[in-house]
Amino acid sequence: MTQLLLFVLLACVLLAAIGQTATPRWQRLPLRRWTPVHVADLVGRGVRVFSDAGKERLRRQNLAREEVEGRRSDETPEGPAAPPSTDPGDPPPDR
Repeated sequence: MTQLLLFVLLACVLLAAIGQTATPRWQRLPLRRWTPVHVADLVGRGVRVFSDAGKERLRRQNLAREEVEGRRSDETPEGPAAPPSTDPGDPPPDR
């Protein structure tokens, strides 16, 4: 039970520190003026930083996947190009 309490306490401190760094400098309070409500707000900001980072990573992965899949469908098949037809009925190529 003590280990769980210690883990939760350290997680809250870590998330509050992340929330503090995510707060604009002019809105930050010194550590001595923190209240339980302020700490809860900072922990919430820290959680939002993590969740937004995960969403952003997923969005970038999807964009990269779409870009690669789009390139593959638009590309010509690999290998040398086929030689031009020498059929006498074909019109001369436009130059």
